[in-house]
Amino acid sequence: MHEQFMRECFQLAEKGRGYVSPNPLVGAVLVEEGRCVARGFHKRFGGVHAEVHCLRNYTGDLSNAVLYVNLEPCSHHGKTPPCTDLLIQRGVRKVVIAMKDPNPLVTGKGITQLRRAGIHVTVGVLEKEARHLNRFFVKHIANSLPYVLLKIAQTADGFIGRKNGSLEYITSPESRRLVHKWRSEYDAVLVGAGTIQADNPRLTVRLWTGRDPAAVILDGKFRLTGRERVFASARHRRVYFCVSKQAMKARPSMAKYFKSIGVNLIALAGRNGDLNLKSVLYELSARQIGSILVEGGSNVFSSFIRQRYVDELSVFCSPVVFGNGIPRFSEADRSNAMLREMILSSGFSARKSGTDILFTGTIA
Repeated sequence: MHEQFMRECFQLAEKGRGYVSPNPLVGAVLVEEGRCVARGFHKRFGGVHAEVHCLRNYTGDLSNAVLYVNLEPCSHHGKTPPCTDLLIQRGVRKVVIAMKDPNPLVTGKGITQLRRAGIHVTVGVLEKEARHLNRFFVKHIANSLPYVLLKIAQTADGFIGRKNGSLEYITSPESRRLVHKWRSEYDAVLVGAGTIQADNPRLTVRLWTGRDPAAVILDGKFRLTGRERVFASARHRRVYFCVSKQAMKARPSMAKYFKSIGVNLIALAGRNGDLNLKSVLYELSARQIGSILVEGGSNVFSSFIRQRYVDELSVFCSPVVFGNGIPRFSEADRSNAMLREMILSSGFSARKSGTDILFTGTIA
């Protein structure tokens, strides 16, 4: 019964994906005599927590009720008051929790406070599933780095585009729709300057219902002009433009222009126009980017694979054959070998996505 109601918490928590970050996904279920009497979930960043939402939906006696929640209730003042205080005040007698909160401000303290108040607390129900549900939050809070999904869309012979720059879809409509769903769930989508120059993408959500992620563009040499389509949205969503300190110093008027159109310009250390990827990720994490969908191109893919900043990998393999084109990696031999190593060591799965095969796996 514990697992049944905890899975319902997971389902409720998922409704907040894309809207609560950098906070965790949390769902709560109130059960009395084996029957659910109230539900709640964390709907948006800065909004009321799942436990509060759940208890607001029930005004009866709580002395015989059990509250299920997938993450330890908070015990500190943040954007909202502590949830533990409310549970104690309302007279909740039993709480079942999937996992401790990895946040150092909370971890274990909420559980201790509840137990000291005489509340019976059970911890660890479906903990592995709970950690997977909140893998973005766990990575961000524990390592001060965003969770990274690297997405590659390639032909059957390993190319991600034509060398002549002509635009054509490699993958099926079903695969493209899935990627737009992912965009709505991740805090940011990241590409290199080469992808912007070749495809001039907007990096928005159009084939799915959801909010647009922040856009992150890596351009160590400061080659872009600010007139590309992705920058047109800088007034109503976060657009981060990462350049090297040397390039920014050499183009002060362009830097001023980017700032004037609402772009968040980030100057970072780099060598020969190549940005320090670790610095990029730490800087984005400090700006509350807890998860990143990396979409290209070859140089960016190679950097993330080579420096092992990939938490999850998804490769869409289309039946289309180019014969020649832009390879998926700029350093093909080394990066391909590392990719094979990742796949073999992480137990990837494969499934159909329209006419494509989608290979997915979490990097160990």
